[in-house]
Amino acid sequence: MKSTTEQVEGLQKLLEVKMVDVEREKDKTNELIEIVGKESLDAEKEQEIAKVQEEETLAMTESANQEKGKAEKELSEAIPAMKAAEEAVACLEKKSIQELKSLANPPPACLDVTKAVLLLRGEKKNFGWPAA
Repeated sequence: MKSTTEQVEGLQKLLEVKMVDVEREKDKTNELIEIVGKESLDAEKEQEIAKVQEEETLAMTESANQEKGKAEKELSEAIPAMKAAEEAVACLEKKSIQELKSLANPPPACLDVTKAVLLLRGEKKNFGWPAA
């Protein structure tokens, strides 16, 4: 019986040591759980921010696609006018331009055209016939 009592006492001391170890591990586990909880909250906040950014990006993409569609429509409308202008310019000859230069008083329609050309070339003030 004495040996059993000694064994029981030895086991109780061992149990006390193990309980201290268990408490330490329990504290470490609780700290780890707290850290994981905080990191989970941080991750959720970052996920919410990412979701907002995603929504903003999608809205910007949609807006850009609408602008692209408008630009493509305007371009498709402008291409025939550009081709017509190219064809109109293709028929010009040096002789015709020299004849226009020799006119002292050109017709008003010629003045309007030359004024438009001067505007397109960046002229801001001098739209008279000599500048044309």
